[in-house]
Amino acid sequence: DQHVLFHQLLGYVVLALGAAHTAAHIANFSRLAQQDGHPGLAEYLLSARAGTGGVAGTASQTGVGLLGLLLTMGLCSCPCVRRGGHFEIFYWTHLSYISIWVLLMLHGPHFWRWFLLPGSLFLLEKVLGLAWRRAGGLSILQANLLPSKVTHLVIQRPESFHYEAGDYVYLNIPSIATYEWHPFSISSAPEQPDTLWLHIRSLGQWTNKLYEYFQQQQQQQQKLNRQVSEGLGREEVVTALSTSQVSTGQGESHWIRSIKCYIDGPYGTPTRRIFTSEHAVLIGAGIGITPFASILQSIMYSPEGLDRIYLDLVTGFDPCAAVSFQVDFIWINRDQKHFEWFVSLLTKLELEQAELEPGGRFLELHMYMTSALGKSDVKAVGLQVALDLLAAKEHRDSITGLRTRTQPGRPDWSKVFGKVAEERRGKVQVFFCGSPAMAKVIRGHCERFGFRFSKENF
Repeated sequence: DQHVLFHQLLGYVVLALGAAHTAAHIANFSRLAQQDGHPGLAEYLLSARAGTGGVAGTASQTGVGLLGLLLTMGLCSCPCVRRGGHFEIFYWTHLSYISIWVLLMLHGPHFWRWFLLPGSLFLLEKVLGLAWRRAGGLSILQANLLPSKVTHLVIQRPESFHYEAGDYVYLNIPSIATYEWHPFSISSAPEQPDTLWLHIRSLGQWTNKLYEYFQQQQQQQQKLNRQVSEGLGREEVVTALSTSQVSTGQGESHWIRSIKCYIDGPYGTPTRRIFTSEHAVLIGAGIGITPFASILQSIMYSPEGLDRIYLDLVTGFDPCAAVSFQVDFIWINRDQKHFEWFVSLLTKLELEQAELEPGGRFLELHMYMTSALGKSDVKAVGLQVALDLLAAKEHRDSITGLRTRTQPGRPDWSKVFGKVAEERRGKVQVFFCGSPAMAKVIRGHCERFGFRFSKENF
């Protein structure tokens, strides 16, 4: 679950040990340079000399090159570079590990013995992975442009592609960037046989390019529509279009040219453990709902969804106690527009829950809108009272249209987790997907109440 953190940790360790190794040699060369008859420090570092190690005495030069490459790779891996619109710099400097291996073979003549087996396995994995991904080219069947610059992609699902709710894939769209692969949570249910859903928020350079690309496709389609109305033959229009479409998310779809994409995965996440939980608390902030949307849809699409959960719970538990399974779903958004991403899914879940007996309900929804002033604010008392009265009369929330009332402001985590502790029907596991700052706050409350905490990639 922490493979990325482990990878970063190893990188820092290698960089630190490489710097210490280089510093020790520089100190030794400085000492030698001060002795009579020995060359200066610069000549030790920049000129090949027999007896100093490496192939043809190039240990010093290759060592300086290795440290320079490691420092460059480390600096270009910083979040400000990766997420600041300069992903290509991070990507291409990270590929310098190939140059590092070549320099290591020159730096240490016996290095190849240690590199032969793991290097061969690495090369085999890369070749097979690339061949599999490129051979399995897919098509984007539909692109929906949702509020707050969210792109909802509907992708053709390969027949042999099997995944669990909450998994993620790496996506490559050559039309956007030939060499870039980015991870995104699958928001569709495994029970959907023909398609995969990805909801992608525009937060960086690649994701913004993706949104703008489909905006341009939409504009081209609107131009074609005008040409049709002006007398262009229908056969010419059909020739210009294919089997994919782009939608504004407002019920209007536009056909677009076929767009090729590749996926790598699926990869598992801690969210899989929800099916072995007794009381699960799912907390999504903004687009962080995506892995949980897959889980909720998995239950909704399969009439036997609950039976699947109950069967998983049987291991280690009394089968009669399986009906105590409880899910608290908490979704935190900034404004009303963000709720439009998955409001149709939540509406269907509410309807299904309404058909169950009170004792059979397992899902509780909790919605928060942070841009709204809370009831404790004097300026908002009248507004909130009016919204409460309207919700009571219409039996649905004025903001989302759900039966669940949207709470203004940020959650009071002490009260939220205090209520969960009172209602717990077994071991509580909290699953969170959102910003690192919020994750830190929630983790602290989980430790306070003794809940298990898992964080998804954001």
